[in-house]
Amino acid sequence: MSDDIQDSGPGGWAWFQLGRMAAKADRSRSEAILAIFAARRQKHVVADPLLAQNQALAAENARLGQELEVYKRNYRELDVWARDAEKQIARLLKERDE
Repeated sequence: MSDDIQDSGPGGWAWFQLGRMAAKADRSRSEAILAIFAARRQKHVVADPLLAQNQALAAENARLGQELEVYKRNYRELDVWARDAEKQIARLLKERDE
């Protein structure tokens, strides 16, 4: 019976960690969206269309830079988690074989 439980897939800890990572990603996306809305409220009326286009591109560049940082941070956290999970799996497999 215990072999069936172990073979059925990831345990509760893995799901807990995945849930935490998903919550962090959601929070980061929410913060990025709030930053976008805050930036929209601060826009000024510009008579020069070239200047307006430049400001729009700068705002988009800032938004994309924030998203990139969020993705990088999420990747690093996932990579650390995966390395720890691999070590734990290797340890469990070694204990199982002994």
